[in-house]
Amino acid sequence: MRRRFLRTHQAYSTLMAELRSSSPLTWLIDPFRATKDDVDATYTFSGGQLSYLAPLGLGVALLIIGAVGWTVDHHLFFFSYLIGWTFCVTLALGALFFTLIHHITKAHWGTVVRRIPEAMTWTFPILAVLAIPIILGMHDLYHWTHAELYDPADSHYDEILVGKQAYRNTPFWLARMAIYFLIWTFISYRLLKLSIQQDVAPNEDIPIKQRRISAWGIPVFAVTTAFASYDILMALDPHWFSTIFGVYFFAGCFFSANAMIVILARLVQKQGNPLTGVVTVEHYHDLGKWMLAMTAFWTYIAFSQYMLYWYGGIPEETVFYRHRFEHGWEWHSYALMAFHFIVPFCILLIRQVKRVPGLLSIMAGYFMVIHFFDLHWIAIPIHDQLNDVAHASISWISVACWLGFLFLFIGMTMYRLTRHSLVAYNDPRYAKSVHHQNV
Repeated sequence: MRRRFLRTHQAYSTLMAELRSSSPLTWLIDPFRATKDDVDATYTFSGGQLSYLAPLGLGVALLIIGAVGWTVDHHLFFFSYLIGWTFCVTLALGALFFTLIHHITKAHWGTVVRRIPEAMTWTFPILAVLAIPIILGMHDLYHWTHAELYDPADSHYDEILVGKQAYRNTPFWLARMAIYFLIWTFISYRLLKLSIQQDVAPNEDIPIKQRRISAWGIPVFAVTTAFASYDILMALDPHWFSTIFGVYFFAGCFFSANAMIVILARLVQKQGNPLTGVVTVEHYHDLGKWMLAMTAFWTYIAFSQYMLYWYGGIPEETVFYRHRFEHGWEWHSYALMAFHFIVPFCILLIRQVKRVPGLLSIMAGYFMVIHFFDLHWIAIPIHDQLNDVAHASISWISVACWLGFLFLFIGMTMYRLTRHSLVAYNDPRYAKSVHHQNV
């Protein structure tokens, strides 16, 4: 028995050593060597390199355009960069939750699309690198980093922030961010590794290992995502606090991730790949139902936060909405209510919209726009308050940074999809997933 275990362990170690990427630079984009030559060719990507080079090139070009904005308004550039970066973080986090929840529930319908969110999750390492400009711009982004706020002899002394200094200080903030990304990267790596291993060396124990990781991964994901939302976005306004903001942030993550899965599935299918016969109308229907559900869930959480603040009437809490109902931001707030809830909710209630991939992909693109609008609505009023901007607007710098990050995310994910099987076809639930039907 011991010899058998040692042989199995040795074989597994050899296999994983062969799968690991040998280049540190490549590891940031894909931690494993390409396995498309080791799997059934029926399930591999048949499109050309342009499928990922085009969005990558467009993303880099747009980020360069956004960087030009630093010479125009460096304060606004850092806020715009933060919005675009956070947008991609939410996509990766939503994809990670999609993967975790499907493993723990043993849901069969999502097996055929699971490789897409798995590929999306391995964006954390490169996003950690792309966080460098945010670290360099902390003084412009986070008011609590200003040293004079903690000097009793200074006219800007802030007693409230002094009370929060044990938590709100730069070294501890950097340490927390490092912990978040290390945890997210570790969970993503483990799940992606097991999934790709199942492609090249099927093992009945792999689904069990994936469920075990998901069992502890979900609560860890919940805690780290909530605290990350406080440190990335809520910390922009250090006097404001909300105990429900972590749930609001999570709602945006899963809201946008389901839409991105639809977009990527359509991009792959448009190039005549195997997903055309595997990911069917039934799977799009389920993704559409998730999009509808998260539209309602986001609205519920957003209204809950507003209603509780209105009922409590505490100045430290209501200040968040006061800034968003003056200087033209009230129209952005009304637009968010209309276009983040009423419009998508009414459209997605129609069954046929969810069952026509073309229409659903249009709605998915709409979700990308409105999710950016939501993040912009959270962050930019704080910029305007700190820099005495008279009227609300959406700058070209913000749009360029957002689109740059969006296309960069799509390009990196498409690159990973071209290197491995597009479908986890050795998963025990694969056959049932292919023949999935909505009642």
